[in-house]
Amino acid sequence: MKRQSRFLQMVSRTLVAALVMTAIPLPVFAGEPTPPPPSRPTLTVLVQQAAAVTRIEPAREQTAGGTDKTQFASPSFFKKPAGVAVLVALAAGVGYAIYSTQHDRVSSPGKK
Repeated sequence: MKRQSRFLQMVSRTLVAALVMTAIPLPVFAGEPTPPPPSRPTLTVLVQQAAAVTRIEPAREQTAGGTDKTQFASPSFFKKPAGVAVLVALAAGVGYAIYSTQHDRVSSPGKK
């Protein structure tokens, strides 16, 4: 029973593979090639169109100190809890890598 079911599985897989292999090239021969698209505008025309549509805003005014104070209001990433967790995980990984290289129990002839 097992031998017959394996044979049927193999035959069905072969038939499916043959159908897939014959169906792949069919879209190539399906019809005539499409005509080339009409000529596209040049880059300079597109840039001029975009410049005509795009509105340019004046830069935000800065404080008397020369820099925007709201830009530096948030703490650094590494001072946040997520940043501290990243640093701890990085330190643990580097420490384990160094420990692992120093205490390697596998000795291969190429290492000597």
